[in-house]
Amino acid sequence: MRRLARPVPLDFVAQVHRAPLAGAALGLAGVAAAITLGLAFDRALAERNRLDAALAATTQPRHAPPGPESLRSAAEVATIERELGVPWTRLLAELEAASHDTAGKVSLLQVEPDPGKQLVRITAEVRTLPDALAYLRRLQASEVLRHPMLESHERRKDDPQHPLRIKLSAEWRT
Repeated sequence: MRRLARPVPLDFVAQVHRAPLAGAALGLAGVAAAITLGLAFDRALAERNRLDAALAATTQPRHAPPGPESLRSAAEVATIERELGVPWTRLLAELEAASHDTAGKVSLLQVEPDPGKQLVRITAEVRTLPDALAYLRRLQASEVLRHPMLESHERRKDDPQHPLRIKLSAEWRT
């Protein structure tokens, strides 16, 4: 005889256990904590909005017509910006190369570029006039300068070596 398997009791409806008193108290404490945190967050958010509004009120730009002083400073800023935007590197590199090509016989004293007029004025000292003319010829061969000219030359008698101070001018190709 063959034995049948033992029946498995299936209970589709389980007994409902009531929550103990401690569990209910813990649940109520959690709900109370969540409500307290929500209220604190709402107060902090309202305070932040109030401070943002106060900050915005203090930093509102005041639109006043520009006065002569602000117009003058704007013109100065524009002039400085124009001067800083000029490509100085090529000009200074060319003047330095010309000085080296003349074997150091030329001492540059002053370089006055005028970007608005595309002009540069150079003041230098040399020992002799042929050195000055050689420097001038070297600058005339430059691609950066156009039409370099000797404006003046003067023998410095107050210096014991009596150098020749020359002033040159040229158009400057930017």
